[in-house]
Amino acid sequence: MKITKFTILLILVSVIVVGSLQSQVKTKTTSYWKKSAAFIIEWNFSYSQPLPNMSGEMGEQFTFKNYGVKTGFGSQIYFKLVTDKKGKIRPYMTLGYDLFLANDNNTAYIPGNVLTQWPNDPAVATTTPGKSKMYLHNFSAAVGFEYAFYNKTKWTPYTNFDFGLNMIFGTYKQTPNSTGQEVSYTYKNAPRLGLGLGAGVNGRLTKNFGVSFGVKYKLPNLLLKDSKQSTEVNKLYINDKEDVALSPNLSKDRNMMYLQIYVGATFFIGKK
Repeated sequence: MKITKFTILLILVSVIVVGSLQSQVKTKTTSYWKKSAAFIIEWNFSYSQPLPNMSGEMGEQFTFKNYGVKTGFGSQIYFKLVTDKKGKIRPYMTLGYDLFLANDNNTAYIPGNVLTQWPNDPAVATTTPGKSKMYLHNFSAAVGFEYAFYNKTKWTPYTNFDFGLNMIFGTYKQTPNSTGQEVSYTYKNAPRLGLGLGAGVNGRLTKNFGVSFGVKYKLPNLLLKDSKQSTEVNKLYINDKEDVALSPNLSKDRNMMYLQIYVGATFFIGKK
């Protein structure tokens, strides 16, 4: 598992910044800020930056260098249970969806428009003028643990960790100039186990409503990697496990990773 120095630095800086809020923010407290909520719901919207082994040029997905995506967007909902009177311990469940995108306005990568086997189909050895698009989806469900730096102001920094199931699938589409017709190729659904590490801040604006923002580093395919041959027409597998017998280009495992920046709404229910 390769984690870049930039990613580690960004997470550390985020933790330090959100942690320092408790000493920098001086706010007139009210009765509901002084007491933590018993239950918290967060609904976030995110921008995600794919990192190495996931981000790259469109054609590199066919050589197993990466997955040929450039950017991502998504939404997540968190259900957090506050288990202590001080409001610091928060086990949670989260559900989320991320969509990763890329396009190439110059090249179509399957000249015959038919992929009969994957990998090792000679049809992808050459290219043809055209346009292509990539859509990579990830539906996730995870459980986690959060520690909040509760400080009796309206700003509560936190750090968290979760582990769960990711359902990864995708669609590659191309339109060769020779035909002008769009053809779709499906990446079959791939269940994977992964983790997320994050830091953020809850801002309590009223008794029951607030805002949230933060950053999260995600590895959606840490476990259950698999690589196999597809003989269905225009169907592909994610193929993230090392298997040189299947393809010489699969010389090592491919870890998907991305950095997620989010902002959203927070709902505070009950009080401890």
